[in-house]
Amino acid sequence: MKIKRREFNNILAGTAISALIPHNSYGDNYMGPVNWAGISFLLANFEIENLMPITKIASEYKSDLDNASFFNSYLNKSLKEDPISDINLKLEGFAENAKLALTYGFSAEFDFGEFKDNEVNKTAYLMYSFGQSLLYNVYDRVIISSVPIRAISTNLISYDEEKKFTNMKAELMKRAFYNPLKPQATMLEQFRIMVGKQSFKKKEWTGKKPRVVIVNLPEDSDNLFVNFGLTQKQFLNFLGQSATFAFGYKLESPILPFMMNAALTKTTISRFDFATKLYNKIDVKLPQADFEIKVFHQGWEFVEESYQKNAKSLLKISLGMAIEIEIFDTFNEKTIYSQFFFAEKTYIENSNKVMRSDASNVCELTEAILERAFLSIKDKNYRNKIIQGDDMESQFTSAIFQLDTDNPEEVEKQSVAVLKELPQVDSF
Repeated sequence: MKIKRREFNNILAGTAISALIPHNSYGDNYMGPVNWAGISFLLANFEIENLMPITKIASEYKSDLDNASFFNSYLNKSLKEDPISDINLKLEGFAENAKLALTYGFSAEFDFGEFKDNEVNKTAYLMYSFGQSLLYNVYDRVIISSVPIRAISTNLISYDEEKKFTNMKAELMKRAFYNPLKPQATMLEQFRIMVGKQSFKKKEWTGKKPRVVIVNLPEDSDNLFVNFGLTQKQFLNFLGQSATFAFGYKLESPILPFMMNAALTKTTISRFDFATKLYNKIDVKLPQADFEIKVFHQGWEFVEESYQKNAKSLLKISLGMAIEIEIFDTFNEKTIYSQFFFAEKTYIENSNKVMRSDASNVCELTEAILERAFLSIKDKNYRNKIIQGDDMESQFTSAIFQLDTDNPEEVEKQSVAVLKELPQVDSF
């Protein structure tokens, strides 16, 4: 008779051997130095220019402070002037006795285009950047902690300012890295915040290891991407990156990086070396996920109608969509969370569609659902609110988000089951 993995786990749990195999492997406390590996890309160097062209150019801009790249230079300056407590982070050179290394890795960029507004002589730009703060073991190169970071670059740039730069998008991405005029909104500050929440005291991953492993759309969704602005593959990548970010931020939990191919057991870190003008490559292993997060996007629909405001012809747009989220416990081989969320957003836009980006509206609403979905797991009060319907309204925009259920008690039970297993902010 063949014993299934779940049955074997139950047998093992009832034996004396289980005392020798702890549920969470903590490893010895680590008090040594951590080598700073700088800024990197979480993909092979030959893919960078194709998949992250704007980030690549921006990441190679020279700093006005030293011979490093702009982002590396200002991040080093920040960490040197205001060190993160309890971390012996080696910013210059490498400590030979270091067991751990840290890098900030760009994982994806999304460019939603540019939109000219000749009435005000300005161009609107919208870009997203996703990344991960990765802590890994120097010797066996296994990721032992990973937290997501996101930056949204929204800009309305005058035509005169555009003339000053040969690549306006790269310049705006650079400002998203670090901008002294609004440092709190930059990747540098987000990195500092999330590094402050990572544990540097263990040599192995502490607690459950979540990872987004499946993102998909209905089989008949090809028509959704006609004149959309992103390909289906790009949108699915956005869905996985956004779900990873929302999970990590709203549940205050570390989470493994998302990759389109969930079967991969390692990721590549590519770091540009200004001395050699080449990318150095490091392959790091991904631990097996304990929680597999599955995101099933049900697609979307736009509905338009005419709208008049101050004798100006406009369009009133309604955008609706739904997302199902499942969390699968790989140790006990069972689904511990499965809920369905939907949202509708109504907004006004120019009838000539000069400022319209279907992709950006879909992605923004998708991200808003995901953040509220994971927040509802964490926050009981918000969970009760979204079950009833979370309404938002401003002058030209309104939206409603809802967790679709006839059994609030089951939602409560599932949410508690997820929280019980996850390491929280005070432990990662």
